[in-house]
Amino acid sequence: MSELRIIGGRQSHDVLRRVLAERPPGRILDCPAGTGVLSEFLRERGFDVHCGDIDPGNFKLQGFPFTQVNLNRAIPLPDASFDAIVCANGLHRLFCPGAAIAEFHRLLKPGGHLHVTINNYASITKRLRFLFYGSITNTINEGSFRQTIDDPEASVRAVFLYPQLANLLEAAGFEIVARRAASVKLLHRALTPLAWLIALGALLISPKSRRRNRLAAMSSPAILPGGKYLYVEAVKRARTPSP
Repeated sequence: MSELRIIGGRQSHDVLRRVLAERPPGRILDCPAGTGVLSEFLRERGFDVHCGDIDPGNFKLQGFPFTQVNLNRAIPLPDASFDAIVCANGLHRLFCPGAAIAEFHRLLKPGGHLHVTINNYASITKRLRFLFYGSITNTINEGSFRQTIDDPEASVRAVFLYPQLANLLEAAGFEIVARRAASVKLLHRALTPLAWLIALGALLISPKSRRRNRLAAMSSPAILPGGKYLYVEAVKRARTPSP
C-alpha cells in the first residue's frame, strides 16, 4: 500500500476499515475519495471501486475510475449501480447534505449499504471545548482548507450533528443499522464518567423533546463519550411488493 495522506484525522478511517474488511466485496463508490487512501484499501480487499470528489487535484491514485462530483448536486452516475457507498468525512463539507444523501440512495441497489463517517461534534470533549471556548474547532474558525481548485463549494465546512444526519437518512428512505465511535482518544475515555452524568441529567428532559432531539442516540456510547469521529451505517430499504 502506498503512503497516502488521509484528509482528516489519522485514525478517522479506523472503524470503516474494520467494518469493510469483513464485508463481501462488491461494487462500491468512495465519495469524497480525497487522496484515494480508502479506495486503495478497498481494491486490495477485492472491491470494484469507483471514486468521486469535487477536487481531482487531491486524488493521487492511477488506474482507478474517477468522476468529478459536487455532492451538493446530482451525481452523474446511473441508478442502482452500487452495492455499497462510502462517504468518509464528507457530509460536513456540504451546504446541502440532504442532496448527497438522496443521491446516495438513488445510486444504491435495494438492500445496499451506506457507510458514513462525520466529525463527532457532540462528544464530551467537543462539549467541554464549547463551554470554555465558545467554538467547536479551530479548523472551522480559521477557514483554511487544503484544496487545489478555486471552487468555493470545495471549501465549505459546517457543524453537522447526528440528529440532522439521522433525519436526512430516514427522509431519503434509509434505515440506520449501526452507530460506532471512531478515533477514540485517551481523553474521551478519561471523561466518560462526566459523559454519563450528562446522560443521566438528560433523563429529566420531557419525552417529546428527547425523541425530537434523539437524546437516546446522542447520549449513547457512540456519541457522548464517543470519539473524534462517528461512524454510521444505513441500508437502502428494499421495496415491499404490492399486495
